[in-house]
Amino acid sequence: MRLRSVLGRGRRLCRSGWRSIRTAWYQHRFAGIRRGTRDRCWCGGPLLPFQLHASYGVCADCGTYVNRVPPVRDELARLYTLGLYWHARQRLKGHPAIELRANNDRSDGRVGYWLELIERYAPHSVTALEVGCGSGVLLAELAARGYRCAGVEPDPRVAAWVAHHTGQEVRAGFFPDVDVPTENDLFLAFDVLEHSPDPCAFLRGAAAVLRPGGVAILQTPIDRGELDPPFGQSFRAVFDDLEHLFVLGGRAPDALTARSGLTVVSAGEAWRVGHGVLVLSKP
Repeated sequence: MRLRSVLGRGRRLCRSGWRSIRTAWYQHRFAGIRRGTRDRCWCGGPLLPFQLHASYGVCADCGTYVNRVPPVRDELARLYTLGLYWHARQRLKGHPAIELRANNDRSDGRVGYWLELIERYAPHSVTALEVGCGSGVLLAELAARGYRCAGVEPDPRVAAWVAHHTGQEVRAGFFPDVDVPTENDLFLAFDVLEHSPDPCAFLRGAAAVLRPGGVAILQTPIDRGELDPPFGQSFRAVFDDLEHLFVLGGRAPDALTARSGLTVVSAGEAWRVGHGVLVLSKP
């Protein structure tokens, strides 16, 4: 029994040591991503200090939390690749890789929640564009329900992987600077807007690809002032200064929507803390 205990402890130490080495290697890879600087909000407002996180400022005009040291644009194409983002980054954060993501997203309830949102706010829609479609799990669910779907992913290898595994059309590129189908009933972007280097251009792009009467459903962190610190236990996950460039707070949802050509249908829903929902429509 004593020998078995010693061997078991040795195996645990070996696994722990290997995890530490792997974590250090991943951190080293992400530390090499070049950063820029930003001293204005997407709306043009000046930034006030954010005492809880030195990498972010708070817009004095609209209340958006703005990443002051975002990755430079050229580095975003390197960050959101199959290997670096969907494998290394997800493992570092304790999330499943893309190959396991569909099962994860079904089992934790988010896919069911998204489908319920779509049914409630756009029950008669037949065409859908999902930007940042990830594993393609939602595209597959919508296609099974008779939707004509298309998706967008930044990396060509990810786009090809999703298209192969779902049978759906997936375009490669950074929205809105990518050619996509227009006249859609639905525009979907779940946990994507916070990654965009220009959220205003992102929403204007959404308006451009929707038909009149079309609906946009976006899931993104929205600080509604209910928790201290913002987002409570999800604070560190939301204020991820490698990935999240703008986090909405204060008047930001209304101000952003007003510049997009869309109107607010609902701004009070959330899947979980740190995963708020904006439902918008095109007049």
